[in-house]
Amino acid sequence: MTIRLRAIAAAALLLTACGCAIPDTAGAVKSGKSATGIESGTRLYFLSPQGIRLTIRPGTEREGLQQTLDTLMAGPTRTEQHTGLGTALPASGKVTAATEDGTVTLRLSWPTSALSPYAIQQLVCTAEDAPATTATAPRIAMVSSDAPGPVFVQCDLHHTG
Repeated sequence: MTIRLRAIAAAALLLTACGCAIPDTAGAVKSGKSATGIESGTRLYFLSPQGIRLTIRPGTEREGLQQTLDTLMAGPTRTEQHTGLGTALPASGKVTAATEDGTVTLRLSWPTSALSPYAIQQLVCTAEDAPATTATAPRIAMVSSDAPGPVFVQCDLHHTG
């Protein structure tokens, strides 16, 4: 056997003898609360230097759909701004949400042509993530003054491919 093969064999034997370095335990080890699903708080999507990003505002319960959209429209808090979050949504205007048959309809008080793709994604991703009366992820329809009918949009972060 060559020196190189001996070194490889010795290294393999050493790694096997050492194990994975995780000590045995006698039963369950307490390490905090167990996972319970979606983190509580209001889930909002703001603009970051890397694009649209989820932020969760702490709270005991998640806000409802309309309240979540109103919170999004109010913009990021000072703390969120200090972490680099901003908004592409207009400073004034309103979004009204209605849910029916698995579809969330967002009625905009401004034309969609006035919104950047980032602003649209902020609205759509937040609406998809907000509690609604649908059991599955809702379809999102946007209605505004410059569209002849509803425009269906989906969150690019939630739907890839």
